Amino acid sequence: MPKRLREVGRKTAAADVVAANKRGRAAGIAAVRAATQRGLTIVNHGAGTMPVGAPAPHGGERYSLLEDHEHAQQPYTVAAHDGAKGADGKLVFVDAPPEFRPSLTPAECIRKGIFGGCYFNPRGGKEGIFGRDVAVDAAEFPASWFADLPEALFRSRRYHVPTNCYGVKSGFGQKEWESKGWIHVQDPRGWFQWYCRFYMGRRSADDARQCARWCACASPRGRWRNQLCGAIARHGGSWADASVSPVIRQTLLHWAYELSEADYRAWLAR
Repeated sequence: MPKRLREVGRKTAAADVVAANKRGRAAGIAAVRAATQRGLTIVNHGAGTMPVGAPAPHGGERYSLLEDHEHAQQPYTVAAHDGAKGADGKLVFVDAPPEFRPSLTPAECIRKGIFGGCYFNPRGGKEGIFGRDVAVDAAEFPASWFADLPEALFRSRRYHVPTNCYGVKSGFGQKEWESKGWIHVQDPRGWFQWYCRFYMGRRSADDARQCARWCACASPRGRWRNQLCGAIARHGGSWADASVSPVIRQTLLHWAYELSEADYRAWLAR
């Protein structure tokens, strides 16, 4: 999508969501704040808190959230990443698998436009299986990540396609994430919430799984990265042509990766 049209779309979307944000955002944020004050964590209501053998509410299929086994390493904190990138333009985490090399910081992802602008609203997007409110709050992270950004780009009540970097809808919603067994109890909003916390220095027993998920999507052997390179090669255009596979490009952005010329040339030479 041309930059000018994308900017127009963003401004229009920002104006459209103001009223919806006022109605929906306050209730979700209040729920998270109240739970925090009581020393609780919202892990989404309902079936997620039931014993494994409990019947599903209202019949039908039962779902559960991932949890660590009782002897797992407890979460701990190291220094936050400083945002510096290597010569190849990628981030290095010394205590992560060497293949785990995102090319974007959380702030860069947010500012480019991800998840229809609704990721950091506790009630953003469609309702999940386990309830309306999800424990996610932009205030947990550095204010600089969101400085001067309209709330429509990160705390919208509804998913708005024009706020996405490539102007397309991409990926599943909360319900699908939960139903597929991807959600860990400590990061109820999913992989990007985990990445934000990992970037800020939290380490946990779930890190290996989440790094492996990234590698399966965006590493040199990753599914989406290889599909994008293949589509560009078939199209015969530039690696940077955003009109080629914008949905895959948007998906990769949700995984903190943006294709570079060097990565594309490496794919061609493989």
